[in-house]
Amino acid sequence: MGKSPQTRASTPTKVWLVAPSPPPYGGMSVQAEKLRNRLVSEGVDAELISTNQTFPWFLKWVERIPVLRTILREMRYLLSLARIIRDPGVVHHFSASYLYFFLHSAPLLLLGRWSAVKVVLNYRGGKAEEFLRSWSWAALPLLKGSDHVLVPSVFLQRVFQDFGVASTILPNLADTELFPFVRREQFSPRLFVSRNLEPMYDVECVLRAFQRIQDKAPRAELGIAGGGSEASRLHDLAQKWGLRGVTFYGPVPHAELPSLYQQHDIYINASRVDNFPGALIEAACAGLPIVTTRAGGIREMIRHRENGMLCAVGDAEALANSVLEIVGHPELGRELARTALSWAEPFSWGNVFPQLRQCYGLGSRESLSTPEEHRILVH
Repeated sequence: MGKSPQTRASTPTKVWLVAPSPPPYGGMSVQAEKLRNRLVSEGVDAELISTNQTFPWFLKWVERIPVLRTILREMRYLLSLARIIRDPGVVHHFSASYLYFFLHSAPLLLLGRWSAVKVVLNYRGGKAEEFLRSWSWAALPLLKGSDHVLVPSVFLQRVFQDFGVASTILPNLADTELFPFVRREQFSPRLFVSRNLEPMYDVECVLRAFQRIQDKAPRAELGIAGGGSEASRLHDLAQKWGLRGVTFYGPVPHAELPSLYQQHDIYINASRVDNFPGALIEAACAGLPIVTTRAGGIREMIRHRENGMLCAVGDAEALANSVLEIVGHPELGRELARTALSWAEPFSWGNVFPQLRQCYGLGSRESLSTPEEHRILVH
């Protein structure tokens, strides 16, 4: 049994950002970091509680022992939630599926149910349908106890609706001004991908596509920004296949990404599972035509041959052919880039902040100048 709406504070008193913090530079950690910086710039008192807190120097050895690392990290996380109890407000929780949900989301949702804390659950991740189908008996009662469920795409909204959970679309926040649009008259086969090197993002498929591209365009180049469990294997594959011009940049801080976008001409993505990748918005802002698989929510973002090129999941040949078509027909690339920029503009802070303000129950912009009166809690 949850608490009645009357026990909620009508005006939030704190904004807590409770989310993963980099490294690694994943989607949730980047979005949380952006959101905190933007809220602070608006005069909002926003703080971060990290779900992946680092250990002090004398416990660094724990990081080498997976199970013990998880247990101790969870204990530290749960203890950190005491800060919320002492200073309640609105919790905006960046949530995902499976173990992450039960370790990090469930405690906050239970805290919100039995306290004055307002919980805004911002679900992210392409495995929502699979997760909810398998764990609906445990997850749905918790989800329905939140004050708001936010999702970044129509795709996820439909998934939650199918399970009886109402949700509101809140687009991913893009630093549109950080990625200045560069108009390209020609498009050389200098490709870029900025996804974590994990199986769901199938960077191996990108390498396979690049192999085909390099057969037709020997001077083609590929930049890969990201780290992850597949980093070593992908390095080995690139060498084994004799690929030239492949640069692994490793994990790249978000502020350093714009210069990499400017050094390349086409963005390529081969996700097998995805929701609403902010990397595609960044590419659109920077003027790179987008070639991507239609995994998950991506097919709600990209319209084939309008603001990008869509290919079947796992189809390296189609990815390669789409890239080569843009290289051979620059007028297509210019049109894709122009339309993509128009599509990306609504993801700016100026458009996202009014939606957040309404969701949190904040007053006008002027009233935010007094942090003691208006503070938000974000997880």
